[in-house]
Amino acid sequence: MNNDWELLQEDLEELKKAFNSGGVEECRSMLERKLDEWKNIPLNVAVIGNCGVGKSSFINAIRRITVDDEGAAEVGVTETTKKIRSYPHPDNQMMKFWDLPGVGTNEFLRSTYLADIDVDRYDFFLLLTATRFTDNDTWLANELVKRNKIYVFVRTKIGVNISKNKKAHPRTHNERVVLKDIRESTLQYLRANGCDNIPMFLIDSYQLKKFDFEQLEHRLVKDIPKMKKNVLIMSLQATSKKMIHLKVAELRSRMWKVAALSGAVATVPLPGVFISFDIDLVVEEAEFYYRQLGLDETSLKRYAKLASCDYLQLRSVVDSRLGCRVIGVEGIKKLLEELSKSVPALVTSAVMDEVSRFFSTTGSVVGASLTIAGTYYALKLILEKMESVALGIDKTCITSTIM
Repeated sequence: MNNDWELLQEDLEELKKAFNSGGVEECRSMLERKLDEWKNIPLNVAVIGNCGVGKSSFINAIRRITVDDEGAAEVGVTETTKKIRSYPHPDNQMMKFWDLPGVGTNEFLRSTYLADIDVDRYDFFLLLTATRFTDNDTWLANELVKRNKIYVFVRTKIGVNISKNKKAHPRTHNERVVLKDIRESTLQYLRANGCDNIPMFLIDSYQLKKFDFEQLEHRLVKDIPKMKKNVLIMSLQATSKKMIHLKVAELRSRMWKVAALSGAVATVPLPGVFISFDIDLVVEEAEFYYRQLGLDETSLKRYAKLASCDYLQLRSVVDSRLGCRVIGVEGIKKLLEELSKSVPALVTSAVMDEVSRFFSTTGSVVGASLTIAGTYYALKLILEKMESVALGIDKTCITSTIM
């Protein structure tokens, strides 16, 4: 087992306090609350730009929905945004992307802009343009710096720029050269206007596997305040290798909490070893992993549509690699039976040593039982397998996009 416990000192201290306050029952209440607390933390991302820069398309893309889906931002509206509007993420209503007009219009003057948009409401700012950034854009950026706000520049519609250049220069067109020119000229302008060392991304909201779209998502995760980082990771869809790894790390941090909730009622033997696991908890958590890593039907269809992949091909990859749909008790039992065939004989003692070490640091708050060890290890096996399947899906989509 890995040294996952060593990364959870804050949670362990909280567990000790809960035990001293109300014993085992208070511990269980705390653990259940910790597992779901990310769902109740608000996260607000401001998407700022003038009419026509692609804000609506971006808001839909980062939520992994299309304009035809329920709750989509309307695309193609030519009238300048006059009303601020929020769009919640389909998988987390507490995470919202706000469509904000650019500064300098008749309705949103510089003198009142920060108050008009309620600048302190937002956790992160994305400043969008489809051509070049303006003096108003860099003015806003410098104002955000004064207020210690986190922001990045985003140049949209790069696919359109590439296409236009190819049509204009069919014999000499070189995509890499065009991208390099756009990037260098944009960065040069930003530097000249006091925006040195500010991240800038070139994206196309209809080509998520090209350019900098995935890098932008990773930057959001990197820069978001620590207390809200897990909200963003849990909400964004796992459609890149880095995002899958971020998801898995976050999901792994939950495993000890789930294991500590293990009871002695609905347990079954872990195939290949003598310990048992809490089947109800493992099934519930495995289904959560399944959705978080985008292996469920809704996520796969959403991913296939946005990446122009064949949904049935993605479905086939998931089912063949897992060997089942991993829904319900029987699916979990079957999966664990297959996974446990490759488990070394010494794994049981290793699991118990790790769990015993963990509970000794908490003062035996809940009790290091065989069921807790079995539940932890069952979740570990399942998560590692689902991670490999999710990476296979990402690879399949990349291959399909290239072809």
